Parts: sequence; C-alpha cells; structure tokens
Amino acid sequence: MGPCGPGGLAIPQRRGPSAPHEDRRRENTARTAAVAEATEAVGTSPLIAQYLSLKQPYPEALLLSRVGDFYEAYGDDAVELAQALTIVCTSKEAGKGKRVAMSGVPHHSVDHYLGRLLRQRRIVAIAEQMEEPVPNRLVRREIVRVLTPGTLLEEQFLTPERNNYVCAIATAAGFTAVAACDISTSQATVSVVDDDDALAAELDRLAPSEMVLATEEDEARYKSMVSESCKTTVRDPFDSMGEGVQSGNGQAAYASVLREMALAQRPAGHEAMALLERYLHYVRIDAAGVLRHTTVHETRKTMAIDRSTRRHLDLLSGSSESRSASLLNVLAKTETAMGSRLLAQWLCAPLLDIERICDRHDRVEALFDRIALRAQLQRGLRRIGDIQRLMQKIAARRAGPRDLAGLAASLRAALAVAADLRDEPASLLSPFAQAIAAGGACADVVSLLTRALVDEPAATLTDGGVFRVEYDEELCQLSSLRSAARDHLIALEGDVRAQSGLKGLKIRYTQAFGYYYEVTRSQAHAVPADFIRRQSLVNAERFTDARLKELEAKLLTARACQVALERRLFEALVDQLDSFRDPLQAAAESVAQLDVYCSLAQVAAERRYVRPTMTAESMLDVTAGRHAIVEAYGVADFVPNECSVDDTQRFLLITGPNMGGKSTYLRQTALICVMAQMGSFVPAARAKLGLIDRLYTRIGAGDDIAAGRSTFYVEMSEMALILRHCTRHSLLLIDEVGRGTGTIDGLSIAQSISEYLLELDTALPIVLFATHFHELVKLSDAYARVLNLHVAVAEEPAGPVFSHRVVPGSSSRSYGIAVATMAGLPRPIVDRAKAIAAELEARPGVEMRGARSPARAGRSAEAERQLHMEMP
Repeated sequence: MGPCGPGGLAIPQRRGPSAPHEDRRRENTARTAAVAEATEAVGTSPLIAQYLSLKQPYPEALLLSRVGDFYEAYGDDAVELAQALTIVCTSKEAGKGKRVAMSGVPHHSVDHYLGRLLRQRRIVAIAEQMEEPVPNRLVRREIVRVLTPGTLLEEQFLTPERNNYVCAIATAAGFTAVAACDISTSQATVSVVDDDDALAAELDRLAPSEMVLATEEDEARYKSMVSESCKTTVRDPFDSMGEGVQSGNGQAAYASVLREMALAQRPAGHEAMALLERYLHYVRIDAAGVLRHTTVHETRKTMAIDRSTRRHLDLLSGSSESRSASLLNVLAKTETAMGSRLLAQWLCAPLLDIERICDRHDRVEALFDRIALRAQLQRGLRRIGDIQRLMQKIAARRAGPRDLAGLAASLRAALAVAADLRDEPASLLSPFAQAIAAGGACADVVSLLTRALVDEPAATLTDGGVFRVEYDEELCQLSSLRSAARDHLIALEGDVRAQSGLKGLKIRYTQAFGYYYEVTRSQAHAVPADFIRRQSLVNAERFTDARLKELEAKLLTARACQVALERRLFEALVDQLDSFRDPLQAAAESVAQLDVYCSLAQVAAERRYVRPTMTAESMLDVTAGRHAIVEAYGVADFVPNECSVDDTQRFLLITGPNMGGKSTYLRQTALICVMAQMGSFVPAARAKLGLIDRLYTRIGAGDDIAAGRSTFYVEMSEMALILRHCTRHSLLLIDEVGRGTGTIDGLSIAQSISEYLLELDTALPIVLFATHFHELVKLSDAYARVLNLHVAVAEEPAGPVFSHRVVPGSSSRSYGIAVATMAGLPRPIVDRAKAIAAELEARPGVEMRGARSPARAGRSAEAERQLHMEMP
C-alpha cells in the first residue's frame, strides 16, 4: 500500500517501464535533449544560448522572447512562428560564424498575434526582460506566462459571455472523473461519471477549450467527445513538473472536496484533480489559489442532456443558418458578463430539486411583479464590469492600473444596486443587498482605490502618474521635485532666450536625446558659445549646455525614482486587494445571480411567460404551449398547442403532414421542461410539470463522414443511447425514426422500438413519437398508454392548408406530394409521384403484437429493459 492522500485514499505509485506515461516521458526527454544539443551547436552567442535555455522546460511551446521593441523567436520556433503568422523569417548571428533563423512581432501588437496563435491551438511561452538594458551586458529574461487555450486570463482572448474551461480526465476504480476549472473566474468543479455516455454529456456541458489527459490512449478514446476547437494536451502524470507540488499545499486545496465524494469515487476524483493541479503548476498558474474552492458537480442532481439533444434543441446556439436563434439568446437579457455566463451554466444543467427550482421561480416572480425596481436594478447592473475576471487578474498579478480603476467603478455600481435592494420589503430580494456588500469588503476596497488612484490612471506604470500624490509621503516629495524642476525648465528657457536674443529657441524632450535646445537652422550661427551641438536636422539644430544638463539629470532622476516608487506602491496595492479575493468573488456571484433573475423576469414580462407548477409526479400538463425560439425568431403568429401526459397516457404518437409542425411540437415540449427546471417561467397559458431527469432526442438526419458513419447509423446510435439510459422520469423525443433506410426495415425498427418502450410497464418514460409510418397508429389498439395525435389539415381547392394545431386522432396522409408542389417541383414529376402513390396505397398495414401473456406481463421492468444491440 502506498502513501495515503486526502480522504484516506492510496496514491498510486509509479509502475513498470511499459506503462504509457513512461513512453510519454521518454518523448519529452528526447525533445529536451534536442534543445540541449541545439544549445551547444549554436556556439557562444549569449542571447541564443539564453533563449534555448529558457526553451528547455517547454519544448512543445513557441517561445517569444522580448528583445527591445520586439518579441523574437529563434531556430525551429522562428520558422514555425513565421509559417503560423505568415510573416518574414530572417536570420541572426549565432556565434562562430553561424546564423540561426529568426522571426518576431512588434511588442505593441503582440496581443493580435497571440490571438492568432491561440486560435490555432498552440502553446505560447512569453519571456520578458526582467531588468533595464545595459550596454555590453546580456539582459536577464524569464518566462512570465505560458498561454494555452484553456488557461487564459487576458480578456482580449476570452468571450465575456462564456466560461473558458480546462478539463483533466482520469479513470480509477471503475469510475471516470472530470476536474474542470475556469482560470479567468476561479470556478472549479469535479464530477464523477459511470460510463462514456455520461462522460460525453458532461464534456458537452462544459465545452472545454482544453483537455488534459495522462496518456495517448486516453487521447484516442476521448478526443471525439469534444469539439474540434478543443486542444488536447497529454501530460505524464508522474512528470517532474508535478513533483514540486505533490506534497505541498496543492493537495490541501482540494482535499476537502474529495471528502464530499463517495468513497469509491475518490480515487478517480483524486487523480483528475492531481493531473489538473500539475498542469496548472506547469503553465505557471497558482493551482492552490484556483482549486481551493472546488465544488462537486453531481450529475445525478441535474437533468442529463446529451450532445445531440443540446444541438437538436438549439439550447446554446442555433443549428440553422441563424446561429443566434437559440434558447440562450432568447433568455439573455443580462446586463453583466458574469450574469451571461451564469445563465448559460443554468441552461446547461437544469435542476432536479423541486425546492431549489421553486426558490428560483419565487425570485423571478418577485422581480416580475416589480417592474420599476427591475428596471432600476438593470440600469445599475449595466455599470458593473466583470469583477470575477478582474479579481483573477489581480490574483495572478497581471492587472494593470486601469483594471484597478475598473474594479473600483464596478464595486461602486454594485454597492448602488445593493442600496436599491436594502429597503426592498420582499424578503426574497433583500438578502442580495447583504451578499453584494460582502460584509463591508466592497466598501473597503472602493475606499482604498479611491484614495490611491487618480481619476483616470495611465494604462501602464511606465511613465508614472497612476497614484494620487497625497497617497504616499515619498511620492508627494518626488512629485513636488518634478513640478519644481519643470518650473525651472520654463524659467531657463526664458533666461536663455533673453541672453541670446533667440526668440524662437525652445526646450524640447525626446526619449532618445533627452532635453535639448532647438533653434531653426537660420539662427544656428547666433547660439551662445557654450552651446554643445546634439543633432542636426533639415530645418533645425539641437544643442545643450551645462545648465540644461544639470537640470535634466535632476528631472530624470526624479522621474525614475517616481516610476520605481509607483511600481512598489502598485505591487503593495495589488497584494492588499488580493486579500479581499474571497469576499469580492462571493459578491460577484451574487451580482451574477441577481442579473440572471432580472433577465428571466424581463423575458417573462416581454413574452407573456407564466410560472409553471412543479410536481414530483411523472406528468406534463401544458395549456397553449409555445416554442420559445420559433416565437422569438420565426413567425409572428405562433399557433399554441396543448400537451397532456400522465400515468394512463404516456406515449404520444403524432402523425401528420410534412411542415405541419410535428417537430416543433416535440421541441417546444422539451424546451418548456428545460426552462422550468432551470428556474425560468415558460411560454404557455398554464403549465404543471413533473421533473424530467433525462432528456433525449432523436430528431433530424445527419451523417458523420469523418468517422465513417452513415445517416442511418447515426440515427440508430442515438436510439441505442436513449434506450440504454432512459428511466420512468425521462422525456424522449423521437422524430421519424427509421426513415434513413428502406421502408420495410424502417417501419419494422420503428414498431419494434415502440413496442419495447411500451412494454416497460411502470418504467415507461414519457415518449413523444412523431412518424410518417401511419401503420403505427394501430399500436393504440394493443397498448392503452398510446394516445394518437395528429396535425390538423384543411383540404382546400388550391391545396392543403396546415393549421399547425395538434389534435386527438390519427392521420393517414403525409401530404408529401403537396409539399413538393409548394416547393416548386416540376409538374410532370408531381403527376408521376401521384400515380405511383396510388399504386402503393394498397400495401398491407403493420402487424401488431397481441396482448401480452401473463408470463410476459409478470416480468419485472428491469428485466424487460435489457437491450441487446450490436452497437458501440
């Protein structure tokens, strides 16, 4: 038994040389050795040797090293950088007559180029000059940050409305754990899943920008579960990069969260957290600071929504030509970036706890009823910046003066919002005032920053002028000295003009030449004899003298001292602000929640949504339900429909014409359930809803050519997933299953699936089954729980008119030929289609199974659900 880690679990020890991580270690060692060989090969150039030395710990990264006004790369990195950015690759002297490839980008536009590299899923290491350049001496440089797609803090590389997660995945003791964190907001979670289906759903919920794995075997297994834009990083779990933190404060940061997990799940949770911790340490992120507030995300406490369902329902983005036509955008009336991210989180993980759901409904209702208060709060929220990400930049010591000024302005606005709520009689809203105030922390930080910073500080500390002079006694003295010296400059300029008679003489300053006298060329012959020429221009001459040199030295000394002092003061101020990190992050979370509640109330008021009644029963009763997305982005007059499901009728078989609205009816039912369980009001006249634990869809057609999967294979794979995991409390949306193959095979599969579900007895989920196989309507004769519905069609002389009304009964026609005519199909083709249809209408109907035998009826629901499929 090896040494024990948090929660009393054994930490696995290093195994034999055949383990996958050993192969990975040898690859890293080989890359490092190659860099070392290159270092020796280039000769004695100190700059190149320094560059390659910095490169050794990060062989897979592009290293950009600050040299003057440029960030430069050398050797193979230079060639790769030039190809990635389409810039010129030149060469540089490397010593002993050798040259090395060189490319670079200007420092003032480096962010633009970094964005391009990160979009290509590259790792970029940045080395900065750590001291002022001195002639004939190599400047000390250090790597200050390592940028990867999942570990970004800089807002220019991030989407304000979405989280940016890096995930680590590990498997142990039969469980798979996903440790995820958003470095930019310090939000971290760990979840444990039972199988790959649940893992794929969890990864789709998180939508990580980067996935960290222990072996290349894991990469091959999990790569298909994330989007193509997600970078996959394979790190040896026993790499030396983690040895410095294995026994330090890192494990203590997440030890408590491991104790919240089931004992059998702890080994997987520990390995995932340890892998993530080591990786953060490797990319120079404070892992302990980020992971100390990790929470357990229990997948069983939220509605399970798989990737295809999230896509079919357009939860986060539209799947049609309009990418903005999504449920998220319908509900997004948030005023802050923090609220936007939280809204997306709620939408991806609807709750299964009725008490928590109703608590959210209560708060939405409180703001729904108070129109004036809601408008006032939204005006205040609009002035609040992204406090979460500002605090993380402060924690990482990457904040600038304007970040601190932005934090002060945001906290002032937050305190104003809290003041609006403080006297609010509604007990549901007044607690937000206390939460936002954070026990006085917000007011203390605002007071501190107001005393310290000028009203409009400079973007950087390069030239000073960030702090109020009265903030520090020494700063006040230096500022007075500089002000007096500037007065002396003005006086000196007047004296020299009077003495020399050169009325056009001026004292000017440039960074290259410092202070100097400038006169026109026509007056150059009349300058005093003690003037020393500094520079000749086309139309002017520049000079200096002993008095100006003396004054310049005083000015530059005072300026350098003031800049150095302001740097020290800024570092101390950032340290002081970091001590407020926890209360300010808690206040930011409260601001985000209030913003989401205001947004949901605003949408409900604008679109006539109603509060749903939640029940523990497995049922749906929706009056005049509407499709939230179609109503917002589609036709002006949406036709509402009813949906009623209970224990007696749980299988709704829907037939009707193409373009009649069957798929819309299925989707709107699912969206209403998602909206209700996330805490929103719903688009209906009335709604009583039971909890849905798993939501599955089999809608639309699409292949996966890259994976060699046909349309029908994809369809059957999705059905297999549904049948493996559905429960009595699940909602299944099945639209035209079986249409991807021949009619006989398709009808057979559709009937077989229907019968399998119907014979689950008490375990039968809620099923909405839309089909063009009209033979299936006879299922209602054999199974009492089947309710036939159809889309009403009015037969007119000019052709059928689709009412989009779903009514009881069945339909015997799909009106496909009529739709083809409406679409403009040539008339001869339409006529021939009608003739063929007439010949085929005499086909025999589907053969229904008879009543179940007593022996069959006595089978348990669990035994009845054993599904044997030759599918992955």
